[in-house]
Amino acid sequence: MANYYSPTVVQQVIAKRDMTELEILILSQVFDADLEGETVYLCTSESPCDTIWVAADRLRAALDYPRAKDSTALAELLGQHGEALQGDDEIEIDTSGGWWETLLQDIVRRSDTLDHITVMTSFTCDKMRPDGCGGIATLITKDKIRSQSTEELMAHFIAEAVEAGEMQPI
Repeated sequence: MANYYSPTVVQQVIAKRDMTELEILILSQVFDADLEGETVYLCTSESPCDTIWVAADRLRAALDYPRAKDSTALAELLGQHGEALQGDDEIEIDTSGGWWETLLQDIVRRSDTLDHITVMTSFTCDKMRPDGCGGIATLITKDKIRSQSTEELMAHFIAEAVEAGEMQPI
């Protein structure tokens, strides 16, 4: 059986002052976060976590942070868990489906120093297979999240080559 990985790097370091406590709490569990000093560096050698667990008391403290009230993170958490956030247990949070990208977009929207964030992800496999190699590049601005995979880029190159008469349509 092959194991698939998606090492990911958020290429810009982010000033902590640009982030809410809630975003720091969530993103530091989605990624392997370096929280030294006044900046945050986000990366992961395996894959961003699709599911994280956060102690309810830590989550409530982060929700009380003043800037959290208008955040995507708060809206998503209330949608996923509602009243369960008031309990004493650990909260399981589904961070799949582009959620961490929207958190990064909230950060760009508030930042005085960042006008974009770039994220690079490679797709690898411990038993190299055709579907286990590639990647995706993501550009996050305050207005839009753009992504393109290496597969999409290759399709673009092939279309250009076919149009130029360099090869037959596949």
